[in-house]
Amino acid sequence: MRNRIGIFSLISFAVALLLFWLFYPTEEEQILARFEELSDIASKPEVASTIVDALVLDDFRSLFAPTVLLKTGRSRLAGEYTKQELMQLYGRIRLQAKRLSLRFEHIEFVFLNDADATVTADVHAEGTAKQGKNRAESFRAEVRLSKLDGDWLFHQFMYLDSFAND
Repeated sequence: MRNRIGIFSLISFAVALLLFWLFYPTEEEQILARFEELSDIASKPEVASTIVDALVLDDFRSLFAPTVLLKTGRSRLAGEYTKQELMQLYGRIRLQAKRLSLRFEHIEFVFLNDADATVTADVHAEGTAKQGKNRAESFRAEVRLSKLDGDWLFHQFMYLDSFAND
């Protein structure tokens, strides 16, 4: 009887480990999920209320490292920000916009280890101001992430080159 319980426990443990290993997301999958989360949080449908705008800011801030470096094609946004400053900047943009859309496509891993990752991605950003003016921008960017306290956090966005909008 003891042998059966021992064997059953060992088999159960092995199956649990196998299932955990099979279904636990890889580092690449975790990073791709972060990009998807940033796209979802940074995008704003036209029907979003001011309350939703305010609530999304804390989620936005949680995606970034304590300091974030933006090396963008637009000099007025370039610089080093704390995640609080970046959240406030995004909050001002969000409040002035009727609609926002952010998408990352063709994400390619350049470098990945246990603590740091560098990827390149096509970035598509679109927005409509409350006054009705539309703006769209598409470009290739290098994005660096760091793993802090078990979470992948964005810490640098570097503009590489622009390409025509579709």
